[in-house]
Amino acid sequence: MRFQRIFIFSLLLCLTIGHSTFALACDVCGCPFNAKNLEGHGAGATATTPTANTLGRGHGSVGFFFEHQRYNSIPAQDAHELHEAGRDIHGKNHEEFYNLVAGYGVRDDLDLFLVVPWVSRTLIQIEDEDQLGRGERASGVGDLRLIGKYRFWDRGVDAAVLLGVKAPTGGTSEHDQSGNKFEPEQEPGSGSWDFTTGLAVSRSFREHWTLAGAFQYTYRGEGSQDFKFGDVFRYDLGGSYAFKPLGQHPNVSLTLDLQTQWANRDHNRQSDKVFDSGGTTVLLTPGLSIDVTRSVSAFAAIPIPVYQNLGGEHEELKYEVLSGISWHF
Repeated sequence: MRFQRIFIFSLLLCLTIGHSTFALACDVCGCPFNAKNLEGHGAGATATTPTANTLGRGHGSVGFFFEHQRYNSIPAQDAHELHEAGRDIHGKNHEEFYNLVAGYGVRDDLDLFLVVPWVSRTLIQIEDEDQLGRGERASGVGDLRLIGKYRFWDRGVDAAVLLGVKAPTGGTSEHDQSGNKFEPEQEPGSGSWDFTTGLAVSRSFREHWTLAGAFQYTYRGEGSQDFKFGDVFRYDLGGSYAFKPLGQHPNVSLTLDLQTQWANRDHNRQSDKVFDSGGTTVLLTPGLSIDVTRSVSAFAAIPIPVYQNLGGEHEELKYEVLSGISWHF
């Protein structure tokens, strides 16, 4: 009864608090860590909300997950004038993240996941006055992440602790076509060690429905060019409806997630707060999940920003596209 109250409180809190920020893309998608238990236990599908599902001892998964983010770009001349005035503007247009994910069930209640991303950021030139509006691209291997999930409760409601670390394996020395080094926010990697802790709860009921809620906090260390991204607090609420009883295949599920994030402002090499950073964002994510077979699953989802209150001048997020496929064994 006590854990049921915790679960209900978590879901209500996710619904009633509306602060967030749009953070780095890898913070968005919880789907790589939503393990499919081949023994038929655990919750159904969610797109961006981590669940308390685990793979089970000796089981594993491999997958590929794609993420595209499109921004409302600031016109090049306006962005240049802001940059000349000392504002922290970056000319973001769109970004793609190609993630390879592998997971393994160390114990029935303990999973480890490894995420290796390839990052591509497309920008417009806003610093070189003679080349304003020229397309620029920064791409390369991103920062590797290791995530652990420990399920400590599985009676009616599943509950799990999430712990993660991001290592500075990504590129931090890319240059634009004029030979200038990209700003830290534009590089494929951050150059920092980041640490995440969180809690996920989930439950399936009536053979078709799933509810999940999660809280996560990410501490970000100092990275390349003496730059520190702001810490992030995130919470999610997700649900799904499967057309067939959970565990039957093939099966199709409709998913809906509400994700909120709040981030502190960044800090530059002078240890000053970056005015044009931080803020709040709320994303509503409709999606579709398909269990093709007992072992193969695929999904697609479109996070839509329903509220953005970003610090200073930001290129606001226009929309995202998430998709992926995974094999469990």
